[in-house]
Amino acid sequence: MSALALRRTFLLAAGAAALLASACASGDGSAPKPVTSSAGATTPAASGPVTVTEPGATPTPAPRGTAVQTPAAAAGPALAAPNVTPRTLTLTGHGVPVVVLDPGHGGDESGAAAYGVIERDSNLDMAQRAATYLRAAGVDVVLTRETEARAAGSGSSFGATRADLQARVSLANQVKGAVFVSLHSNGSGDSSARGVEVYWESRRPWANENLRLAQALLSGVTDSLAAAGYPTRNRGTIDAACWRNNNGRCVGLFVLSPEGTPTSGTAPGATPAAKEATNMPAALVESLFISNAEDASLLRTEAARDAIARGLSSAILRYLGIAG
Repeated sequence: MSALALRRTFLLAAGAAALLASACASGDGSAPKPVTSSAGATTPAASGPVTVTEPGATPTPAPRGTAVQTPAAAAGPALAAPNVTPRTLTLTGHGVPVVVLDPGHGGDESGAAAYGVIERDSNLDMAQRAATYLRAAGVDVVLTRETEARAAGSGSSFGATRADLQARVSLANQVKGAVFVSLHSNGSGDSSARGVEVYWESRRPWANENLRLAQALLSGVTDSLAAAGYPTRNRGTIDAACWRNNNGRCVGLFVLSPEGTPTSGTAPGATPAAKEATNMPAALVESLFISNAEDASLLRTEAARDAIARGLSSAILRYLGIAG
């Protein structure tokens, strides 16, 4: 990845402001990725539909086939309450695994943007495509956001960004996801940089599972693109435990990193909100570089986008031990 300053070239103005402010303020990995568009045993899936309650509460069983409400917020006491409308999820139950797909960015935090591709929108479309394939295979799928808006809240402040990221993790835990896969595309100041890379996190109890998931996703996407006639560079899997260095301190990616407490971005005198981490293996996929003309062209191509979605879904199914 390139230096943080180069990121500005490929972000829309509002999104860039949010990213840079978060990256400078965060000491717990709550910032989005710096220059690109910003992981043991798995937690068992719910045996039946679950009523999703407010963050921190214990989910209670609901009759099979009933709808469940997602939380309206996942912010801790030190953050402003997100302004988000609850949405309804219907989980099939019957012991099938729940796959949580996290379309990165949202709202005015638009991610990388170049050559007619806006990451925020591209990520959501990719998640919806992959979800279609996964549901056809019989698994439940939950998207952390289903519109161009953030998963929670609005605005570009550190608190808004952190609340949005925490809401994604909290939702994954509340629906008892079997895996958490965050979907992104890259951006770089080096326009020749291209390909696919996947981040994982080594500081979790199930680090080996994080790596196994990341490897499956990497090969799934690159192999599917190649089979469709779009070979691309395999950039490998990357441990996000020291994703960036903040004054000599390693900082990881928020959605992949362990529990922690923010060192900044909280209201004066407030008790910092402890970061909740995913309770399941997780990985973050960077599918191609929006800042590269060839990669961006692929992201504008229907067949290539479908190949990426098929690669993501087949990789997840293989990881879960389901033929796909």
